[in-house]
Amino acid sequence: MPKNDTIFTNDLSKEIFDLTYRYENENITDRLLKVAETIASVEENKEFWTTAFFDLLTNFKFVPGGRILSNAGTPLKGTTYINCFVDGFSGENQDSMEGIMETLRRQALILKSEGGYGFCADVLRPRGGFIAGIGNETPGAVKMLDMWDTQSSVITAGSGRKSENKGAKGKIRKGAQMVTMSCWHPDIEEFIKSKQSPGRLTKFNMSVLITDDLIDAVQNHKMWNLEFPDFDNISIGIDPTGSICDISNITTESEKIHFRDIKTCYKNWWDGNLKKWKEQGLPTKIYKTYDDANELWDLITKSTYTRNEPGVLFVDTINRLNNLYYCEYISATNPCGEQILPVGGACLLGSLNLTQFVKDDNWDYETLEKIIPSAVRFMDNVNDLTYVPLKEQEDEIKAKRRIGLGIMGYGSALYMMKVRYGSEKALKLTEELMTFISNKAYQSSALLAKEKGCFLLYDKEKYLSGNYIKTLQPETIELISKHGIRNSHLMSIQPTGNTSVLVNCVSGGLEPVFLPEYIRTSIMPYVPEGLELPTNIEWENKKCTFHLQNWTWIKEGDESMLSTVFDGITYKIDKNRGLVKESLVMDYGVRYLKEINQWDGNSDWAVSTDGLNIDDHIKTMEVFSQHICSAMSKTINLPENYSFDEFKNVYLKTFSTGTIKGVTTYRAGTMAAVLSEKKTAESVAESHHIIPTERNGHIIRGQAPHRPKSVPCNIHHLTCGGQKWTVFVGLVHDENEELSPYEVFAFKKKSISLPDRINTGTLTKMKRGKYNLATADGLELEDISSLFDTDEQQSVTRLISLGLRHGADIKFIVEQLNKASGEFADFNKVIARTLKRYISDGAGVSGEMCPGCGSKLIYAEGCVKCLNCNYTVC
Repeated sequence: MPKNDTIFTNDLSKEIFDLTYRYENENITDRLLKVAETIASVEENKEFWTTAFFDLLTNFKFVPGGRILSNAGTPLKGTTYINCFVDGFSGENQDSMEGIMETLRRQALILKSEGGYGFCADVLRPRGGFIAGIGNETPGAVKMLDMWDTQSSVITAGSGRKSENKGAKGKIRKGAQMVTMSCWHPDIEEFIKSKQSPGRLTKFNMSVLITDDLIDAVQNHKMWNLEFPDFDNISIGIDPTGSICDISNITTESEKIHFRDIKTCYKNWWDGNLKKWKEQGLPTKIYKTYDDANELWDLITKSTYTRNEPGVLFVDTINRLNNLYYCEYISATNPCGEQILPVGGACLLGSLNLTQFVKDDNWDYETLEKIIPSAVRFMDNVNDLTYVPLKEQEDEIKAKRRIGLGIMGYGSALYMMKVRYGSEKALKLTEELMTFISNKAYQSSALLAKEKGCFLLYDKEKYLSGNYIKTLQPETIELISKHGIRNSHLMSIQPTGNTSVLVNCVSGGLEPVFLPEYIRTSIMPYVPEGLELPTNIEWENKKCTFHLQNWTWIKEGDESMLSTVFDGITYKIDKNRGLVKESLVMDYGVRYLKEINQWDGNSDWAVSTDGLNIDDHIKTMEVFSQHICSAMSKTINLPENYSFDEFKNVYLKTFSTGTIKGVTTYRAGTMAAVLSEKKTAESVAESHHIIPTERNGHIIRGQAPHRPKSVPCNIHHLTCGGQKWTVFVGLVHDENEELSPYEVFAFKKKSISLPDRINTGTLTKMKRGKYNLATADGLELEDISSLFDTDEQQSVTRLISLGLRHGADIKFIVEQLNKASGEFADFNKVIARTLKRYISDGAGVSGEMCPGCGSKLIYAEGCVKCLNCNYTVC
């Protein structure tokens, strides 16, 4: 057994292992050995292959997909090793309630097994389609997606608590899903707009299937139809031989009897493939016609520009380059788009960690040559071992034996070689690397076929005629011709989100380094001990109840969320993901170069995502795509100020390569992100639109918001210590566009003459220190600052106002005022009682417990109350 010196070089990687991949009390060595032993168990020489696979896994040279890494070698029987599933509608009568519920049943079983799920919604009838059986109209394909979304949310929710069961995992996989819809579907506009409203279909990634015909129509300003099979006006029949015939002119029953009316069997024909439907001469109904296809194209691109969804998939390119073009049609992908699969399709994943294959400023081809055959064999064995939830998937695996061998750490490896991402040198290095990996993988699979046999649906003539296979090197094609091939598909590039962090924070997939250091946001499976979550959250009104932690409403992009700092860590809650936390990450390549004193963040090669242009991304994608038989997950990051006119051409550029099968984009600042820039506390406050407050023992000096010349004010009348008082509270909009206290003035009633019925007005600042009050009743008071009883009272209100306008927590101001004694006690209590009305209901009272039962006290309705009994201060 080779020595295992696999270690974690940072706390976050270890945390990811403990939460996501560790089983019971294993360490990383235990886990890798268990995986190696399990995957070698199907081999005749188990000991030899256990050693080989363990060597493959050590130092994270090869990283299996997360399901393999977390589930192999455990006693868990209901989880899969497969990352990617595509399902959908199958059999007869697909667009019926029975067909829909059967599809939902299969979705539930896939998500329960921890598999990612994708499907195409093209089968579903559009909004308004008539359902003859019930005499009603369908709500449409997009509305139907709510059922998939809700079911995913419930099945993968977990308990939200840290389990005490020793066999429990740290967290459950959160139901990743993809749904696609074709550009011809009548509901496509609703599909495109569906996620523009925050909180809608949050468990889905969404992509539009773009056809070659739409691209042609866009480029040449042609008309474009939204259409769907017309099931109600069919004048076509099927003769006894099975041929389709036009029966519109047949009038006598004696003649019609020889034909089966297609209306009685259309459900056996419609499978979502409109092109095939029309090629058979079957009718469609046109729901809408665009005079210029650019109307639809602009709708897609504007939505993506503002909300980063939907992505696009070039469906004809996908099927044109499919190795199994002769026996399957593809219209969907797994959640991240790297696996393009038919209904029932399944594929496992694994990646070569390129940071472990850098040698003398080039790739270590000698080690890669030894590693790739073992990686292919390892992944092929998984097909014989894995549990899958559906019989169709088991049949699919046996018939095709798909695997998805990819790469990770590409951007980090370029750093290590001091090569700029997207440069000519980088593209040359990448072309050489991917030519080597793809051909070596296909050669390895051919030799496996010699030893173990071909995949069941292998057809030598048709397979070798495939457009992708023709691009392989002659010696590779010769080996396939001689021995066949074990796996129908071998190459994909996955995003490697969690696993890239696990293996000491390398860059994900083929992405550039996001930033040398950055903030990563990750979903928390349970609430850390001592962190108290807010309750009664009203997302639309930005209201909640909290007791211990000081949660603050913030905005990221156009999404509102709650944020707090606990034990020096920033936690956030948003409507879609629940509780998340921020972690500081240093890229592997940066750490490597710093350790050898060669890191230079100002060098041209040290470029990160924010320093790249569109061509850097697309040229890199083009090189990779030529060597990938499945697909690749890639996000093109754009600056917030990137113009829409330029943006519209991004998808056309990627389509024009002829080999890129799909793409997504992310424009900075448009939505909450998983990765974000490491910022100073001041810049965090600015980007989140919050007033700076104290964080982590460091006082943040912030600028007070500008006071408009006139501001609305509340007027409070109250009695304290036998004296009547009038208090003015000037209001300015806060970060949530709600009026919040900005300044305060307090006077004894004898000094000011305002009826108790007047409780609102306007404060106008005439000059420094001089304020006038006007009410809706026409009453006016000039220079109200001159009405203070003493200079000390004026000074106190100035200091309180200073705290308010600089974002001090009103709760703490109130608590400090209540501690006052002596001659200022009544004055301070008057202001405290007034400001108490502006504290959010549910905020905890610091340092005080209920005198009746000892429970927590909270602020509620302008008073202090006990959570447990009926005690109230008021």
